[in-house]
Amino acid sequence: MSDGVFHAFSWFATVASLFLFADLRRRSALQARRWLGGILAGVGGFQLFDGLVQHKLLDLHEVRYGVDLLPYDLAWNGAALAFLVAGVSVLLAARRADTRRD
Repeated sequence: MSDGVFHAFSWFATVASLFLFADLRRRSALQARRWLGGILAGVGGFQLFDGLVQHKLLDLHEVRYGVDLLPYDLAWNGAALAFLVAGVSVLLAARRADTRRD
């Protein structure tokens, strides 16, 4: 059940963020670099939480069944870390660019 609640919340957050995105575009306040960094960090954080908490800590479900899980876990959580690091890097670069402009 917690996996269902988790995914329902993620869809709620997705729909809410689309409204916020549309509002930023309407007001011409969208900063594409920050938006991209937020997307990457969000995807990475979501996937890392799912891989570590849902798959391992709570043992709710796995990526695959009936096979050695180590390669799948490494790929799943490795990709999550890559997305998270990329997103944070883009966000930090956007912050530095904004600081230099001011």
